[in-house]
Amino acid sequence: MQALRVVPTKQKKSPIFNSILMKTEIEFHDPFFTSSHTEETNGLKISYPLADAKEIRDVAWQIKLNAESFFSSHSPDETQKISDELDSSFADLTKPENVDLIDLIQRSCGFSKFDIEQWGLGLFQSIVNYDHGARGYYINKAVKENNIIKSRFGYLKRFGQINPFNRWKEPGLLSHFISGNVVGYTAILSKIGLPVKTKGSAQILKLPSAAAFFPMIYLNKLEKINPDLRKTIACGYWKGGDNLIEKPIIEESDALNILSSDNAIKDLMSRTEKYHRGITILQHGHKTGIAYISREFLNDPGNLEQVINGLVTDISAFDGGACYNVKNIYVQGDPWQFAEKLFSKLKLFENRVSPVSINARNTGISLYQVYSGSNQLLSSDEKNVFIRVKENAEFWKPDELFRYVQVMRVADEEEVYRLIVKHKQYLQTAVIAVPDEKIIPLFFLFGKAGLSNIHYPGSAPLINVYEEPHDGEFDAIRARYNYSARFAATNFKVNRDWMV
Repeated sequence: MQALRVVPTKQKKSPIFNSILMKTEIEFHDPFFTSSHTEETNGLKISYPLADAKEIRDVAWQIKLNAESFFSSHSPDETQKISDELDSSFADLTKPENVDLIDLIQRSCGFSKFDIEQWGLGLFQSIVNYDHGARGYYINKAVKENNIIKSRFGYLKRFGQINPFNRWKEPGLLSHFISGNVVGYTAILSKIGLPVKTKGSAQILKLPSAAAFFPMIYLNKLEKINPDLRKTIACGYWKGGDNLIEKPIIEESDALNILSSDNAIKDLMSRTEKYHRGITILQHGHKTGIAYISREFLNDPGNLEQVINGLVTDISAFDGGACYNVKNIYVQGDPWQFAEKLFSKLKLFENRVSPVSINARNTGISLYQVYSGSNQLLSSDEKNVFIRVKENAEFWKPDELFRYVQVMRVADEEEVYRLIVKHKQYLQTAVIAVPDEKIIPLFFLFGKAGLSNIHYPGSAPLINVYEEPHDGEFDAIRARYNYSARFAATNFKVNRDWMV
């Protein structure tokens, strides 16, 4: 059975992603979820696999048998080579099939091509180019040591102790409950189930929506490269909270990876307590990114311009709806002066490089109607950029996910620490611009507060999977090893790593 079929309205034969500007039907199939559902999204008819409550337990059993067979006959190195070949197929964005794929994703989800190329598929280039010999080295070192470790690109540290008597346990089935539509990241979650030391696990992936179909594209490519490894994974859609489907999945799984709203996580946790006590759960809920800009960067026009140019992309990526997007901007100086410069660049960037997606425009209209006329807000007439400005700093949690930030004055990084440490559950990414001598002290301070990813301006979306945690966790380790510590990392050592 063809895993993906694109049917142009014209009868003329064309490559798989050709005729992208014509109305198109796209059919995805899964080896295990035999039912399907069709939705129309931005002129595309997308058919995707649908989980069936009557067959879900049989699916879980079958992929566990397939995984046992595959991973007992293939070494971790052999499986890694398959994974490398898979990632390599998405790393070269000049390949015609990837050019067409970018057009297709852009048409379906509305995100800008800049975001899809730079942050979505751009993720695969960093994975493929990473030194093979260093994979896992720094993570293993951080698990064992409590010092600040120099990694290939930055620093890495463990916060908290790890019980040396905890035992390694391979999950037979790892199930992913995914929401959101960050191209690239939703697909590489399947890497968590690949072998870390000896064996890998069977996996079930929930599609976030019809428009978020990149996991299907990723698995379709895997099927062409190695159909047997593909048969260790089932991927399809079901409505979140459907207990007839989720109860059997919870009961059959040894680990759950949940990326969703706080309410959805709370609901799944409560049901897991009833259906499968003791199961390993990876929780990734709503996060609110921050930035801290020191006076040294504010007072140097050239350095300030580089900071703002980077922040513009960090704020705008995927319309501000991802967990790493900057929302709170703390400046060691005049917040209005900074906000006005940032606002000007955000408008220009939206107009020329990365337009707001059609799916997010209603949010902009709503925000404009609520805040129009406010003397504490900078808002564009196009309703695509919003900056709140406050003299008194706080940890602000926006009601809407959009290109919508708040700029605030702070005395120093210690004040930022006091503001954010009370909100650990929302912390993940911090973008910082401070002098070289302050990078390590600030990394330690913010890591202690609960932040896990300390990035330079213009790199908030780029998580290095071989050096950086996700919400303080190394998921592939955590799914197999019940530690209670947290981790934090930077993606640079000194400012010349990113500054021109």
